[in-house]
Amino acid sequence: MKEIFALIEKRKQEFAQLPLFEFLQDKSIDPRQRLVFAPCLSPLVMGFGELCTYVFREEPTSNTIQALINQHTYEEQNHWQWLLEDIQKLGLDKSLSFTDALRFIWGDETKKTRQVCPRMERYIFKSDPWKRLVAIEVAEAAANVFFFMTEQVIKELQPITKKQYRYFGGHHVDMENKHNLNTHDVVHFFEDIQLTDETRQELLEIVDILFVAFTESMNELLAYAQRHKIEQPLIAA
Repeated sequence: MKEIFALIEKRKQEFAQLPLFEFLQDKSIDPRQRLVFAPCLSPLVMGFGELCTYVFREEPTSNTIQALINQHTYEEQNHWQWLLEDIQKLGLDKSLSFTDALRFIWGDETKKTRQVCPRMERYIFKSDPWKRLVAIEVAEAAANVFFFMTEQVIKELQPITKKQYRYFGGHHVDMENKHNLNTHDVVHFFEDIQLTDETRQELLEIVDILFVAFTESMNELLAYAQRHKIEQPLIAA
């Protein structure tokens, strides 16, 4: 598995160079404006919660890897609640009719972002634990970069608003760092496992495909933030 983890780390470093993260570091832009894309994240964040509950998890299990995955799903499945809190605190909880809300969530603004979870499900539904593990590790790597960057924005915003932001701020970063799959012993356990050539190639392909999906989502979020001012309604005229 060392080769798989090495590729994930390589793709993570490339992911960290995306223009969105440069945008998030631009202190000449209002901190709230830098996070104006928050509502666009909802299909990915809430979809990932569903994947944790219904796709990644398999109980009961006698497989050690699947048992570790199961534990991770319980750690992750409710993070979407923090996103909803932060959307409200950022003043992005705009009133919409039900049909306009559906148009926004399934519109062009979120097209790439809402494809991330279906792509992931395509590779892990009723699959072996290895594929599920690699999908989670890619998601964790992307999240590590994303939340490190948003935490810096929140550090600027909190002295202004006097509010705590559990999704985009340090709370989420702390929770991510405490995940069982990220512990030293568990990572070394995975790295030491030998794979067949066929399985290795399948997992390498999943890493590349999912990083492409996350990259497209981040680029979409940036495009939204650059053209959508925080004072505008979610659905522009």
